[in-house]
Amino acid sequence: MRLTDHIDITGTSVSQKVADGLVRMILDGTLKPGERVREAAIATDLGLSRNTVREAVRLLENTGLVRYIFNKGLVIWNPVDADVIDVYRARLQLELAAVSSVDDATDLSSVYEAFEQFLEALKTHDARTIVEADLAIHQAIVGLMGSERLNGYYAQLMNELRYFLLVLSIGHREYEVTTDLEEEHRAIIDALTVRDPAHAREILGKIIEENRDAVQEILKKRTKS
Repeated sequence: MRLTDHIDITGTSVSQKVADGLVRMILDGTLKPGERVREAAIATDLGLSRNTVREAVRLLENTGLVRYIFNKGLVIWNPVDADVIDVYRARLQLELAAVSSVDDATDLSSVYEAFEQFLEALKTHDARTIVEADLAIHQAIVGLMGSERLNGYYAQLMNELRYFLLVLSIGHREYEVTTDLEEEHRAIIDALTVRDPAHAREILGKIIEENRDAVQEILKKRTKS
C-alpha cells in the first residue's frame, strides 16, 4: 500500500491534508484497528519532512482515532463493545443531568450559538466539520450546569465520542443528507427553549441510545469483515 494513492498533498496546509487523508484511511478501513502509525514511513512515502508529518500526526491525535500503547507507540484505536457502552453511558448521564438543570433563569445563548454554527456546518457536507459542530452543541448543553469540572470531563469524553460520531457519519453517510441531523438537534433546542426539561430528556435519551446502537452495529460489521 502506498500512501500517495490515498493522500493528495498538493496545495496549502500539507499537514492538515495528511491528517485528513489518514482519517479517511482509518474510517474506510484501509488502516486497520491496532495498526501502528509510523511517522518515518509516512514521511518517506509522501516525500515530506518529519516535522510536517509530526504536525499531521498531532492533528490526527485530536480526532480520537489513535492511541498511544506502551511498547508499540501510536496505533489506530480498536474500541470494543464495552468501550462504546461505557462512553455512551457517561454521555447519557452528563447530558440528561444538564437538561434537567434548565429552568426559567437558565441562559441558553451558548446553546443557540452552537446550534447556529451547526446549521452552517451542515451546509459543508463535510463529515469532520459536522461532527465538530455537533459535539459543540452537546458541550454547550453540558455547560448549562455551570461546572468547570464537568465541562472538563465532557471535553475528555469527546475524544472517544468524536471517533464514534465520525464512524457513524461515514458509515451512514449522514453528511450527505443532513435533514435528520438538523431535525433531531432542533427538537432538543425547541424543548430547551420552552423550558421543558422532561421532554428534552426524552429526546436526548432517544437520540443517544439510537446513536450508541448504530455505532455498535457498524463496529461489529467491521470486525466480521
